[in-house]
Amino acid sequence: MGIFSSETKEQIAPNRSKREVCWNSRDKYLDCLEKNNIDNPLDDKYAKVLKDKCSKESSNFDQNCAKSWVHYFKEKYVVDLKKERFLKEMEAKGGKELPFPIKRG
Repeated sequence: MGIFSSETKEQIAPNRSKREVCWNSRDKYLDCLEKNNIDNPLDDKYAKVLKDKCSKESSNFDQNCAKSWVHYFKEKYVVDLKKERFLKEMEAKGGKELPFPIKRG
């Protein structure tokens, strides 16, 4: 039971087969987003398209993955898409990769 939760049911981490089911559902959901040009599934402006075009995939994704995972994967999709577009834009402007890694932290 969590500190701020009224639930008495303990959370059990998903086993390998449940994680694979989740990842397969996630992949089908993300494929649907790409196919329908949905850049941000968390943005309300895409709600109608999501409902019309990806409701089955969205439902399976929500059912097969933990709620926190669903939100994380949706946020990651947006960040990865922005990163990919930024790198393509910089490459088109003549940008090049650094010949060495940048140490962070």
